[in-house]
Amino acid sequence: MKTPIWELSPGHLVSWLLANKEAKPIDLWSITLQNGTELLYSGTDVAVTVNGKTYGLGPHFERERVSQRMGVSVDAMRVSVVATDDHTINGVPILRAMAQDAFRGAEVSVAWCLLDMANQPQGIVGGFSGTFGDVSSATRYKSKFTVRSKLSLLDTQVPSEVYQPGCKNRLFSGRCGVSEAAFTVAGTVASATADRRQITSTSAAVIAKPTGWAALGTLRFTGGPNNGQSRPVRVHTLSGGIATLEAIYPFPFMPLAGNSFQLLAGCDKTYNTCSTKFSNGARLRGEQFVPPPESIA
Repeated sequence: MKTPIWELSPGHLVSWLLANKEAKPIDLWSITLQNGTELLYSGTDVAVTVNGKTYGLGPHFERERVSQRMGVSVDAMRVSVVATDDHTINGVPILRAMAQDAFRGAEVSVAWCLLDMANQPQGIVGGFSGTFGDVSSATRYKSKFTVRSKLSLLDTQVPSEVYQPGCKNRLFSGRCGVSEAAFTVAGTVASATADRRQITSTSAAVIAKPTGWAALGTLRFTGGPNNGQSRPVRVHTLSGGIATLEAIYPFPFMPLAGNSFQLLAGCDKTYNTCSTKFSNGARLRGEQFVPPPESIA
């Protein structure tokens, strides 16, 4: 048996198992979203309070058998969740929130708790933890997703060097050298469209930037229901003292007036933008004279 990560007292769980013939093993689910929201769910029909945290009743989670191996292979756990519209996050049904990408980057862990026949926890053994993956299928009442171990961060399918006209540096990375703080402005939402993709702002720092400054940049919320969520900016316009920002795809929750955000400048990876907008042409890592692909008539 794995070493307990919690028990009533040192050595209690082993002693209790030796003295009792019956135990109820259940799953305890913990999901932490990027905005800091922590969701705690019990894998049984009663709420369980352990170490000051209450795992309440909610969606029903089912997992396949977890296989963990030594080495650098990526372990994964496939999970199904059954829920109704009564199970919500910030007023949005949890299955819809999953489909709207609200769980991107969420930390998911499952631990195995042993209860006595009075539903009192006696100890917890560590289970599996990782990062929320893609939703593989979804219906009105059920979704399936995969939790991948942190070793998945080591996966890469791209060679270290690729010859291409566009710069290979990630904007604001160490190899790029541009200061993120120098090209980040803060603002608040004035209004938002019902599709959750477009917001307006009249914040002084935001409207000080010209049209297109944030195109291909990042809109990142620092407050409200979308706190911690970010989206690439497709369109940035300024007209009549109002900045309009349209994300490539919707935010999971409706942005509200007054929600705070950060707006990061965008880069189209060309030499002209690198040299004029960021004064960083010497660090461009693109082969701008690579000829474009052409067909022979």
